[in-house]
Amino acid sequence: MLSNYHNPLVALHDLTLSLLSEQNADKLLNAILDQAIEFTKADSGSICLLNETRKYLEIKAQRGLGFDASERYKLRVGEGVTGRCLLTGRRRNVGDTRQDPYYVEIRPDIRSELAVPLKVGSKTFGVISVDSAKLYAFTSEHEEYLELLASYAAQILTHHQALTNLRHRTEILQALLEITPLVTKNTDFSTNFQLIMSHLSEKIGIERAAVFLLEEVKDELRLIASIGYTEDEKTRARFQPGEGITGTVYQEKKFIAIADISQDHSFLNKTGRKRAEGEVTSFFAAPVYLNNEVKGVFSMEIPYTSPSFFEDYQYLVQIITSLFSQALHIRQLLEDQSRNIRQENITLKKQLSEKYRFANIIGKSPQMQALFEKMRMVADTSSSILLVGESGTGKEMIATALHQNSLRKDENLVKINCAAIPVDLLESELFGYVRGAFTGAHEDHPGKILLAHKGTLFLDEIGEMDFRLQSKLLRVLQEKEFSPLGSNKVYKVDVRIIAATNANLEELISQKKFREDLYYRLNVIRLEIPPLRERREDIPLLVRHLIQKISHETGKATYDISRKALEKLMAYDFPGNVRELENILERAIVLTGKPILDAEDIILTEPRKEILSPKGTVIGQSAATSFSLREWIIKEIHNSRAGHYYKDIIGKFEKELILIVLQNNLFNKTKTATQLGLNRLTLDRKIKAYQIAEEIRQQSAPH
Repeated sequence: MLSNYHNPLVALHDLTLSLLSEQNADKLLNAILDQAIEFTKADSGSICLLNETRKYLEIKAQRGLGFDASERYKLRVGEGVTGRCLLTGRRRNVGDTRQDPYYVEIRPDIRSELAVPLKVGSKTFGVISVDSAKLYAFTSEHEEYLELLASYAAQILTHHQALTNLRHRTEILQALLEITPLVTKNTDFSTNFQLIMSHLSEKIGIERAAVFLLEEVKDELRLIASIGYTEDEKTRARFQPGEGITGTVYQEKKFIAIADISQDHSFLNKTGRKRAEGEVTSFFAAPVYLNNEVKGVFSMEIPYTSPSFFEDYQYLVQIITSLFSQALHIRQLLEDQSRNIRQENITLKKQLSEKYRFANIIGKSPQMQALFEKMRMVADTSSSILLVGESGTGKEMIATALHQNSLRKDENLVKINCAAIPVDLLESELFGYVRGAFTGAHEDHPGKILLAHKGTLFLDEIGEMDFRLQSKLLRVLQEKEFSPLGSNKVYKVDVRIIAATNANLEELISQKKFREDLYYRLNVIRLEIPPLRERREDIPLLVRHLIQKISHETGKATYDISRKALEKLMAYDFPGNVRELENILERAIVLTGKPILDAEDIILTEPRKEILSPKGTVIGQSAATSFSLREWIIKEIHNSRAGHYYKDIIGKFEKELILIVLQNNLFNKTKTATQLGLNRLTLDRKIKAYQIAEEIRQQSAPH
């Protein structure tokens, strides 16, 4: 039985409680040893633990043995009182060290030694021993107390080690979770590698890491990304397949982990890295796979701490290697995609250059030949060009051809129709805006002008541009600069502007609807595109080209046109020009499917005459039927109900007016709205209200 001498049980209880909250292993061991020495009144003592090889004991805590005892004394299992205690797993109380055959002298004045094993179950992993200069200094009471202390201590140390290992694995898992978003943060592999490994270095303590890929031409593993390597070390870090650990991992397709590289002869240290004396560094290397083939090696160096930590790092390295394999696979896909896109761009540009050669624009008439000659002269300049011509004459095709044959052909050709976009939207589309510039501006928008930097900006229907916007466009032409909506930042741009119009800009200037200074800036080079009726000799060429094109696009087997059908087309004025010719041929090819188009297949649309004749008459359902305005109103009064004259007559007049202007404009709603002085949305509502949509469909269909 234990006595109450110095309240040993109370002291043991207090010690146990304090040890359970202690996280530092050295403090744990020292506290246990201090308690053992205090209770036994020993002169010195130590706590020894088995090393990793389980061949000898290392002093982890000591009192009274000298500052260098842990370096001087490493007892093998079975050697000395301590080693014998570990081997047998039982306590040893030596009353006279001079009489004990196993005693190994550590200090010449020691005469007694008591050693008890630290063990959990049948597993012994260390020894607590106390020494005294007195003979037979330790009693059975000391033995019992030390065994009880050792039992508590073994449980606490085991628990502490388990918590330490768990905490370490939690830190690794947390670090892995934190690096997951970084894997795809950048498309550049080297940048991603730096981000990921720098984070792991900070969190876990990785000293060096690298990825090597095989350079097939030289058959050599070369470093492509690293942390912890100097520039000289990067240059020297090259391995042949099978050379050193890195080369072996690549050649044999296996993972290698070395606890202490200073003790492994296969580690070549080709980089010449110098390490401090006694520094223990672990090295890990794993094969990097791409498409189920080994393409390289990932290696990592980290200070050695414990077998458990070493095992954790092995799993960590394999997970990291898998992440980098995925990152390299993504890089390869992006490179392949980029290569394909570049090749497609080259092919597309070649096709565009072929398609938009001046020689490929159909026209043998003198007017078109003169136009082509001017186009060749101005294509390579950066001067602004104004294309003037009726709707459907091919102004957009001419603009594209000018760009494709210019020095800017490798840059963007950006197109925008000034008449198709409302004024407020046109400003933001042209000049762009910044986040928060207006309601709904949730992010920055670059705008067409910025997109056309170094290239060409094509402004179709320039005559429809709002007067206020014209001044902002003038600044781009004069100063080569602009600011997005909501921003004070000024962008310098180099843009060639090609503008097109079917309006009389000179007349708009006189009406104060178009800026004269902008007109002169745009009209540096003026190219007038003749209407189709003024170059009838081009119609046969255009017809055969369009038949071939439409047949290919629609899958129809039409390949020619009869002489009478061609004559019918030659006699027509084509108010809609080439666009109308294409529509007429497409309608004929789609609806007939004949191999050769006949005259009856060609349906020509006769546009309505002016709304009001010079004599003040209104045109009704056809140009052949007319009434005086007064007679028409009187007739409608008789057909209307009293109280509804105004609504009924004005409604019919407005409906007829909209329908006639629509037909005159070949059902172009934007142009119709402009001529009527209506908003495009208002026109759509009136078309729906007056049920004009069905009439538009019937009258635009072939008869």
